[in-house]
Amino acid sequence: MIAFSLRLAVSGGREAVARLLMIAAAVAIGVGLLLSALSGVNAIGRVNDRQMWMNTGAEGATTAAPVDPLWWGARVEYYRGRTVFRAEAAPTGPTAPLPPGLDRLPAPGEYYASPALAELIRRTPSVELGDRYPGRQVGTIGGAALPSPDTLAVVLGGTVEQVRALPRATAVTSIATALPAECDRGCYGAGVHGDALLLVLTVVAGALIFPVLVFIGTATRLSAATREQRYAAMRLVGATPRQVSVVSAVESTVAAVAGTVLGFGLYAALKPLVADVPFTGDRFFAGDLTLSLPQAAGVAAAVPLAAALAARFALRRVVISPLGVTRRVTPKPPGPRRRVPLRGLINKCRGRR
Repeated sequence: MIAFSLRLAVSGGREAVARLLMIAAAVAIGVGLLLSALSGVNAIGRVNDRQMWMNTGAEGATTAAPVDPLWWGARVEYYRGRTVFRAEAAPTGPTAPLPPGLDRLPAPGEYYASPALAELIRRTPSVELGDRYPGRQVGTIGGAALPSPDTLAVVLGGTVEQVRALPRATAVTSIATALPAECDRGCYGAGVHGDALLLVLTVVAGALIFPVLVFIGTATRLSAATREQRYAAMRLVGATPRQVSVVSAVESTVAAVAGTVLGFGLYAALKPLVADVPFTGDRFFAGDLTLSLPQAAGVAAAVPLAAALAARFALRRVVISPLGVTRRVTPKPPGPRRRVPLRGLINKCRGRR
């Protein structure tokens, strides 16, 4: 029965092929948006994790460890409305903790800058920005410590006396890897958590996931009148309700499977564009927009299943009563031959009045 249904799905000529292509295209758009939404949610989690090191020095953000203390002083600066995270570090011994993204701690008179900040320093007159960071740049902060390619951050080296004299400087034995339960100050890597994260996810779900349901529902109803007539004719010649259900499910599932495959390709094509959308205020790294295996497998299985169920629901009238579908067909308008006697009858009635 399934093989027969596959042949029947494309046996209607151009109309049948066009219908399948439209369904596949609609499903592909929906799947592409859904996968983009899921990868965006995953990216937010990675962004949160990669900025936890900025909470180093905040109360409750670090733990005790048997290493040499690191004097750490962090603050936030601003340049033309943009936030610049600045940290100054001075180790007290060779085993002092190392922030992520650095291959070593900068010595006094050296600093590491994020790629975006380094480029900004090169393009900006020294009196406006570069003079804030005395010394020479010895490297760039790696992506493991950057929430976004646009992040402006710098880690400067100093002596223990210089860093210890800074406001809010503290000696730490570990780099923060989590957000403290309560933090009144010093949590510069708060990320998007709590109500803010819930708001972001709600907006993403409303703007991207909801249209997927609309696409699937609309796609499975394309050419619904023609399909109902065909399935009703099958009922009239002896097809059982179960057979009609199998035919409709197979036709919709074939188009949905093709659309799902195209949707994964569309997701890959949209990834650079989605990465530039500042959901959290900054762009994403394209590498952060990835899917877990359960997410990819769930979408690949759920979308064709949803299309089959939608087709079954949309064509339930045919299964119940094929003649009912025929009765709902709009009759054709009268042709020229039928209009002539009708017009004469109308004129005759007018003459009697």
